[in-house]
Amino acid sequence: MTAVLGTDITWKYVDRSAAAINAMRDFSTMQTIIDTTDDDLKAIAEDIPTVSSPKLDGMPGGGFNPHGSEDRIMAHLERIDNRQRRYLQAKDYMDWFLPAWAALTDDERWVLETCFLQGEDVPAGLAIDQICAQYSVEKSAAYNRKNKALNHLSVLLYGR
Repeated sequence: MTAVLGTDITWKYVDRSAAAINAMRDFSTMQTIIDTTDDDLKAIAEDIPTVSSPKLDGMPGGGFNPHGSEDRIMAHLERIDNRQRRYLQAKDYMDWFLPAWAALTDDERWVLETCFLQGEDVPAGLAIDQICAQYSVEKSAAYNRKNKALNHLSVLLYGR
């Protein structure tokens, strides 16, 4: 039994806040994939190997793989397939994430960007200090703003 009163029981055990933070942090990677895939596919297509004719010089071919050209072509086609798969995943991510991000207020987006998207080298305390300065509030109010914005994004992404 996976559903209880119309809800999936597994959602009870998911840390939605951590998942929302990870989703925010994945945005730039997904945007890069979308922005670069066309050029990547063109470059890969231009570099596709071809089947070469065997050299018939009468010498034994030590270690010769008669299917080497075909193997190289298949590996190349797999690279194309992998790029296309990554692109489709990035598009699905954007279709899922962007409406939730757009539904946040400007203040909520700013708070989340300040707390979670400045990079790993920015201490959490500095982000809270920036919120305090921006809104002229105490640290407890800054933490409340951060938690409220993160909770709102979590609900938009994953539901209640």
